[in-house]
Amino acid sequence: MTERRRLVRTRQRQVLLEELRKLKCHPTADELYAIVREVLPRISLGTVYRNLEILCEQGLARKVRVAGARKRFDGNCGAHSHIRCRDCGRVDDVP
Repeated sequence: MTERRRLVRTRQRQVLLEELRKLKCHPTADELYAIVREVLPRISLGTVYRNLEILCEQGLARKVRVAGARKRFDGNCGAHSHIRCRDCGRVDDVP
């Protein structure tokens, strides 16, 4: 395990990462916020944004930037590409 991944996680950060990794989709911060509120009802949207940035900096999550779309997040940090549907905007992994 690298030093970056040894950072002590808060309960909020741990729940965010767990919920993100459960998903097959690539949610926006707002979408993930709605999901995480089921587990942590008092979490704020600002906390979600800050902790997603930290998780990405640690290499535990990944930002997905697709042209013409809002930033999304991925719990799968393995090497893979993404594609966005022009009609619905959904982002998927490219096999």
